[in-house]
Amino acid sequence: MIKHRLSRFPCVPSGWSIPMLLFVLLLPGCTATRYLPPGETFYNGAEIDFEMPQGNVRRRRTLETEMQEYIVPKPNDKILGSRPWVWVYYVVGTPKKEKGLRSFLKKKIGQEPVLLRDATPERSAKLLAGYLNNEGYFESKVVPEVKKGKTQSTVIYHTELHRPYRLQTITYPKGRDSTYAAVLRTLREKSILRPNIRYDLERLQAEQERIEEEVENVGFFYFDDRYLIFEADSTVGKKKVDLRLRLEKDIPPRARKIYRLDKIDVLPNYVLSTDTLPGKGYDTALVNHYRYIDNKHAFRPRIITDVINLKKGALYSREARELSLSHLMGLGTFKFVNIKFTESPRQDSSLLDAQILLTPLKKKSLRAEVQATSKSNNFVGPGVAFTFTNRNFLRGAELFQLKLTSAYEVQVSKQVSQPVNSLELGLESSLTIPRFITPIRIDYKSSRYLPKTVFKAAVNVQNRMRYYRLNSFNIGYGYNWRESSAKSHELFPIDIAYVETKTTPKFDSLLRGNTILAGSFVDQFIAGTRYSYTLNTQLSEEVAQKYERRKFREHNFYFNGNIDVAGNLLNSIQRVSGIKPGLEEDGRKLYTLFNSPYSQYVRGDFDFRYYWQWERHSKLATRAVAGIGYAYSNSTIMPYIKQFAIGGSNSIRAFPARSIGPGSYLLDLDKAFFIDQRGDIKLEANAEYRICL
Repeated sequence: MIKHRLSRFPCVPSGWSIPMLLFVLLLPGCTATRYLPPGETFYNGAEIDFEMPQGNVRRRRTLETEMQEYIVPKPNDKILGSRPWVWVYYVVGTPKKEKGLRSFLKKKIGQEPVLLRDATPERSAKLLAGYLNNEGYFESKVVPEVKKGKTQSTVIYHTELHRPYRLQTITYPKGRDSTYAAVLRTLREKSILRPNIRYDLERLQAEQERIEEEVENVGFFYFDDRYLIFEADSTVGKKKVDLRLRLEKDIPPRARKIYRLDKIDVLPNYVLSTDTLPGKGYDTALVNHYRYIDNKHAFRPRIITDVINLKKGALYSREARELSLSHLMGLGTFKFVNIKFTESPRQDSSLLDAQILLTPLKKKSLRAEVQATSKSNNFVGPGVAFTFTNRNFLRGAELFQLKLTSAYEVQVSKQVSQPVNSLELGLESSLTIPRFITPIRIDYKSSRYLPKTVFKAAVNVQNRMRYYRLNSFNIGYGYNWRESSAKSHELFPIDIAYVETKTTPKFDSLLRGNTILAGSFVDQFIAGTRYSYTLNTQLSEEVAQKYERRKFREHNFYFNGNIDVAGNLLNSIQRVSGIKPGLEEDGRKLYTLFNSPYSQYVRGDFDFRYYWQWERHSKLATRAVAGIGYAYSNSTIMPYIKQFAIGGSNSIRAFPARSIGPGSYLLDLDKAFFIDQRGDIKLEANAEYRICL
């Protein structure tokens, strides 16, 4: 009936609703123009008109976008040419109370009108000209023009844009001795400035910051970038600039001095609120040339001192300081970490004393969570989770977690005659140690990141009432480590899972018509090894990118590759040992472990993503996912938990989980929750345009 009525309006799209139509018809009445003061108009924003007397100039779109950010104020929001939020602001009037509906509408919904008198064209033009000058467009000019209408006005900034100046030479100061000469040579080699790039004031400031960091890394503790002065000579001709870096004349003597570290005190129980310093009751021990001052003995001292990068007798280094802070916070047991440096009391000394102040977190905590679940297969229900955490389990900054979860779900659907009830219970424990625990020595050379060793064990029971119950057990032992900011690894040499299945006669009758699904609901033992490698260039810390004013890369990549192998070692040991197969199934002889057949397979998959961000607010994201698994020898079917599936929140979100796959199936609503499109091969790709706010 609604469609029939809407069809009488020839200009209205058939998909529109009556409220939407009324909104559009009433919107023109909300223009707020009737409330304009006499002689005033709304400020309708700014336009930038480029004139290029010297020919085409690149980066016009980027310049226009960045110039718009310098123009204030911003005009009011509009919908179809109207300003409904300004109309609300006027209609509400002045509320008599600070709280209430009128006050809410005025402050939260309404917008104060932005009028032409609020705009400052001359001031904005000077800001724009200054911006272009800082970007290297030295000869450019900006002239404002106000284009006034009856109810709204626009400011046009006529910009005479000349080609930018580029760097020709960069001259650094000369060292007065071999030490300074070596430092200055390093600064030149790592410079983010180079000939023929566009003059950019913020890039020069970034170079000053970079030099400050580099200089502090070789012992100049008191050096500051304000002592660096860039002098630019733009009179050399051909739109070139000669840069000369010099030092400020009145630099304090200590800013020219190279410092080394002397005494380093470690206080693992520092109380920030009272600024507690060592006193009576504190024990002092010398550990790896550190003075370890403690009164509670909650940590083994070497656990803390081994992750500190500051060393007695070494040159002061800003990088070593930052890495020490990062490592100590990475232990996960401290709430605050601070390092204080003071000059040694020795006369005319070039030594620094350091105090490493550590404020611990609470060792133990208990967290409770209440959840509500709603799934795409119409399963809904509550859940409860309890997590116990011990952040210093064995006095070595080990993180121990014990998590108990429970969930109850019921299938809510009018189309299903007998809703399915599901009860799930789980107990999971993990122990994370911030170092390698291995039977053989591993020479981990990275001083930037801490490796982790993980032990885990879990038990899970899933009971689909009237159908089946799955009891699963899992234990694992592995490592996480980071090669660089962009590259990380995960290796679990031991990853063992056992799934015990108990089915009802009613469910057995359903499985007889689906042999692949039936093969998944058998007792399974999986003893394997898995490895994962991740590369994410969005996390890269390249020096040039770190100091760039533009805080995004145009091209970024993400790659995650996984390899999973199970059963091979166990099968080889049994064959070499002369152990005979212990089970015969469908004419095949299978090897067993604890009287259950184990899976033997190889599985690999990867996730590759490419991001192209050509401007600050626009990005194209592409993704390709592929995987393949192959069961052999002691197995004919990949384990159910290792098979691939498409759909759901982590895949193609428009489709329910495990609902996309090759072939077809008959939909029986009483059995709808068993639709599991799984397979041994997966291929998925998508592309999307994103607006970056």
